[in-house]
Amino acid sequence: MIVFFSSHNDYGITFNTNLFHYYNANKGDVMKKRGVRGEDWSSTAILLLVVLLLIPILVLGVSYATNPLTGQVTSRQANLSIRINAPPVIFFVSNVTPQSITEASTTLVNFSFTASDADGAADINNNSAQLRIMRTGETDRVNLSCHPLALISATAINYSCSVYVWYFDGAGPWTVNASLNDTAGQRAENASRTFELQETAAMALSPTALTWATLPAGFTNQTSNNDPITVNNTGNKNIAAAGFLTTGYNLQGLSTLTDFINAQNFSVSPVNGTPSCTGVACLECNGTLMSNNTAQSISSANLTRGNNTINQHNQTSGQEDIFFCLRTVPTEIARQVYDTTGSATSAWVVEIS
Repeated sequence: MIVFFSSHNDYGITFNTNLFHYYNANKGDVMKKRGVRGEDWSSTAILLLVVLLLIPILVLGVSYATNPLTGQVTSRQANLSIRINAPPVIFFVSNVTPQSITEASTTLVNFSFTASDADGAADINNNSAQLRIMRTGETDRVNLSCHPLALISATAINYSCSVYVWYFDGAGPWTVNASLNDTAGQRAENASRTFELQETAAMALSPTALTWATLPAGFTNQTSNNDPITVNNTGNKNIAAAGFLTTGYNLQGLSTLTDFINAQNFSVSPVNGTPSCTGVACLECNGTLMSNNTAQSISSANLTRGNNTINQHNQTSGQEDIFFCLRTVPTEIARQVYDTTGSATSAWVVEIS
């Protein structure tokens, strides 16, 4: 490193290798020494200071140079002190076995990582230790307060971090990113580790019972009075229409056990008409026909994973509403209650795959 300093004085002193000039500005005469010409020189003293940089450098003190004729200070020399900081390094991040989500909840995943600093473990800022897991298209899951678990040497510390994974977080590889700073603010980061979040298909529905009002024989296109059934995707697998199934069973009479309302008299749909709809205007009455003891995929139903607590009853919140219609009330059966509690029938099933 080369540093130049300059200073001016009233008498015009110039140092230039073998030349020395003295010019008296008040009297206008020139004093010559050693064969120097008598032109006017500006009163500038230039000092070339070469500083040899050592690592680390610890030099103290200030020295001064004065004009031998006037006694005035014409230059100053300042010594420099520079400390070179060694950045921290995160050289280890723990391996994590494949993880599964917890249905409709969170799962705590534990990590650890080790950092070192050549300036000593005390130079690491423990309060800056953090860990995040990342996957394209997903929300980062972060722990901003990883805590030092153990001092493993004079220069290295092991940290412990736990991160919550949500049930709707996407399946596949997630990148683990550990980072921290030293006391000088230099950052260390390690994103070399990944772990696998496995895919889970899960659901919950409500209500768990469908009802209809009392209906006269021969009526058509009668919708349930307590639908829709809201199906929540409580896992992290996206469920398309082909994987959204409903199995119906013939409804058995409670008094005349030999009378039934057959399953194929019902239809199911993820869309419906207005609350006051009648007949074919009730879209659920034009939906997928049920079949006794046979799983039927619900056309256009979609159960994308999502945060159920948003409760928007659509793909954003991982929900699908399904509506039911009794398309025809048979005329040849007895007037009584029909349901799925009898010995010759069974509860209807909604399933995903």
